[in-house]
Amino acid sequence: MLTFLIVILSLILQFFLPWWIIAPIAFAVSAWKAYSGWNAFRTSFSAIFILWIAMGLVHSVPNNHILANRVGMMLNLPESSINWIYMLIITGITGGLAAGFSGLTGFYFREGFKKA
Repeated sequence: MLTFLIVILSLILQFFLPWWIIAPIAFAVSAWKAYSGWNAFRTSFSAIFILWIAMGLVHSVPNNHILANRVGMMLNLPESSINWIYMLIITGITGGLAAGFSGLTGFYFREGFKKA
């Protein structure tokens, strides 16, 4: 449920707001519903990882992965026709880590007020 909620909210809001809107969304949803720190991190990470890889594919497939391959060459990734896969994985992990740590922070924020 948390993963689905984070994916839907992030998908909608990223069309209108900057990429980092994933952090407040993961923070708020995890502060509201997560039942453990691991659950908050895991669901936030997986939601944005899946979303960003899916959106990367949506934008990369129609142009035959030209931009992703060029960015991969700029990052000195191995020369091959699958640089775009490496770029998708790097993109997913980057967004996933940002959301995961934000979700973990949201959970501990709520826990901090419970014990005070």
